Amino acid sequence: MALSSIFGGGSPSQQQPVASGSATGVSVKEQLKTQIAQELAIANASELVNKVTENCFEKCLQSPYTSAQEGCVDQCLAKYMRSWNVISKAYVGRIQQASTSGEI
Repeated sequence: MALSSIFGGGSPSQQQPVASGSATGVSVKEQLKTQIAQELAIANASELVNKVTENCFEKCLQSPYTSAQEGCVDQCLAKYMRSWNVISKAYVGRIQQASTSGEI
């Protein structure tokens, strides 16, 4: 399973081409929404990786490297992933609530 599929993205060959014409106006709008959502998911995943690298590795890894530092990195990564999951679920819930109430 590729990372892009985990985070909602896809390769260009997997993406549907955008149709033209007035009869497909709704379809084009939905395709654009999907493409934007995929690009945002990839950007969010990249940001997560950058922050994990920046914070966990700076906190835990010192020169010279020792195997004792692995536990610190593992704990830091686990904390980031738990936080990421909690925030993502809350964000998706709020978007769904706003969507059903007509705010979006």
